[in-house]
Amino acid sequence: MARPKQNLYGQEMGSKGFLTREKIVKATAELLETRPLRDIKVAEIGQTASVSTSTFYLYFETVGDAALAAVEQVEQSSPKIVALLKEEWTREQLLEKCKQLTSLYFSIWDEHHALLRVRNFVADEGDRRFIDARRRSIEPIHLALQEKIGILQADLPDNRRLDPASTASVVLAMLERTAQIVRLPSAHRATRPRTMETLAFLVAAALSGAGPFMDRLEDDVKFNRSGMPQGI
Repeated sequence: MARPKQNLYGQEMGSKGFLTREKIVKATAELLETRPLRDIKVAEIGQTASVSTSTFYLYFETVGDAALAAVEQVEQSSPKIVALLKEEWTREQLLEKCKQLTSLYFSIWDEHHALLRVRNFVADEGDRRFIDARRRSIEPIHLALQEKIGILQADLPDNRRLDPASTASVVLAMLERTAQIVRLPSAHRATRPRTMETLAFLVAAALSGAGPFMDRLEDDVKFNRSGMPQGI
């Protein structure tokens, strides 16, 4: 997001005003590391940022507004992810590339898990500001995934090709949700490495229409010896 030029009273923000606003945003982010958004008070933010309550209201109307400002500073479409998606992906490299994508995506969540969790929770409750913030944050990844899907499925029959936009949305939903829940204790002893490995496989299958994993489909699904479906 662009740096705001004025405070809520229409006054131009110089470097001092901008730094004060950033202190408030940083304090909000710190509190969200250990507290739910609904429990955080303006006075707590002011105390953490070493500013008065009245100073807070120069820049934000509510705690939610300060949280949104913090969320908008998270660069989820990181330069490393964008660069990876700009590389040429062959079918022979696909699974390894998807493992790299999964690892990079998880690293963003590891670094910013509190803010991303709050963003997604409030967005899922219907707050348009947080919905738009989420969309803007992942849009470069979404567009790059659509392009990859088109390339990787170009030689498949028409009835085997998946819709690029829909498939990219599903892939991002898998990445987003798994990156969040992998941080929680598993009741079934699922490990982070195994979870990431499985997720990378599913992402590769979706991006390619299962092309790298099955030569052809027989009776809609090909099964291996154990009776489990191969590919997807």
